[in-house]
Amino acid sequence: MRILVLQFIPETRQRSVPRFEPQLGTLLALLERRGHELALLGLARYAEGEIKAALARTLPQLIYADIAPVCVDAARRTFEYLTRHEPLPIVAGGLYPTVDPAGCLSLPGVYAVALGEPDASLSTYLERMKDPTAGQIVSGVWLRDERGLAQPGMPPLVEDLNSLPFAHRELFRYAEYVQRTGQIEIAVARGCPQRCAYCCNDRVRALYAGGQTWVRYRAPGNILAEIALLRERYPGVRLVRFLDHAFALDLVWLADFLPAYAQKCGLPFRCHVRANAADQRTIQRLAEAGCRAADIEVGSAGNLIRNEVFDMDLSAAQLRATFALLKHAGIRSRAIVYVGAPYESEASLEETRSLLARIQPDDADVRLYYPWPGTRARDLAQEHGWLHSRGEEQYHQDRSGLDVPACRAVHVARFIRRLRGELRAEVGKAWWWWRWPAVTRAALGQVFARRRV
Repeated sequence: MRILVLQFIPETRQRSVPRFEPQLGTLLALLERRGHELALLGLARYAEGEIKAALARTLPQLIYADIAPVCVDAARRTFEYLTRHEPLPIVAGGLYPTVDPAGCLSLPGVYAVALGEPDASLSTYLERMKDPTAGQIVSGVWLRDERGLAQPGMPPLVEDLNSLPFAHRELFRYAEYVQRTGQIEIAVARGCPQRCAYCCNDRVRALYAGGQTWVRYRAPGNILAEIALLRERYPGVRLVRFLDHAFALDLVWLADFLPAYAQKCGLPFRCHVRANAADQRTIQRLAEAGCRAADIEVGSAGNLIRNEVFDMDLSAAQLRATFALLKHAGIRSRAIVYVGAPYESEASLEETRSLLARIQPDDADVRLYYPWPGTRARDLAQEHGWLHSRGEEQYHQDRSGLDVPACRAVHVARFIRRLRGELRAEVGKAWWWWRWPAVTRAALGQVFARRRV
């Protein structure tokens, strides 16, 4: 079939749409292997002109929509347009259909949703669609028809990740991305052992029967073969970015992978490090294998938000120790912080600035917190009546989707703008320079601005 894939995913300050996602890329590779003709359109918001152009260009027979939980309104408006002008069958997958399949099936024109990891289930379902005599009940695919709602169980997880094809990248305009950044992105695993309450991991994991291996890693040789292929396909690769939050959590796998990577690839790499699972030996091994940058989830400075709301099981002492170890090993650190969470207050915002000053990362990604559907943190916000009626729209305007009494959305937005401005104002100095008096910072900012000109 000719399939138009709509990827509903938010734009970020670093990335536009479409954006490479390993699981979607693997699904596209599987569909292509089965002979389907694919086209991809990335949408962060409703864009009628782009949709019309894609329909005219590809003449699809089916729409597959991969929907992030923060792009539900964009998907709804797009499907309303399609049902009025191009009544094509719509099949949905991705994180939002997984955590709220019934809600996704209520969107206009959506006939089926694929839950969880859709590798086998969606491929099988699309094959069944081509044969009217075949039954269309497939494990992992919910259907709504005149008889009601069909909710079959989930298929087994793919435990041997080496059996899957390498993720498709060309439809994501990947050559442009590599040319612009000099890096390639690699997923080494599926599943995560952490149980952070701001993540949908718990909800997805609960779909699968007990006894299955949830966290699964690819073999080092399989990963290195993909890296070699990408380096050949996309000249100019200078850095490998490993996307998995679980990258450095399985120490046995890591001990096998790192020496093989250093010997057969040798490119500098960037990865995630969990501060509650890092020690001096692990960080030293990463550095020796070529790790030059690490992303660390800080969450929030306040212990209440970090451990009671986000359930990160992470102390301030662990954060300070991890950032110190990274600095000592010569690995650049990037702190990932969420602002505007449940129980946020003006005092906790200032705690965030103070913690960043103490741990002294080389970079900081200050993100607006969004209460993703299917997470325990959202359930908490909903229980207290803190969800904004236009939360998703607020988020895309870089404004909080929560109305927390102690810290209104307007104050959160103002704080984020100020903190990001302080970070951007830094040139060639430790970014936590704002500990200096305001007069000094203002004078230095003018000097740096003149240098940039």
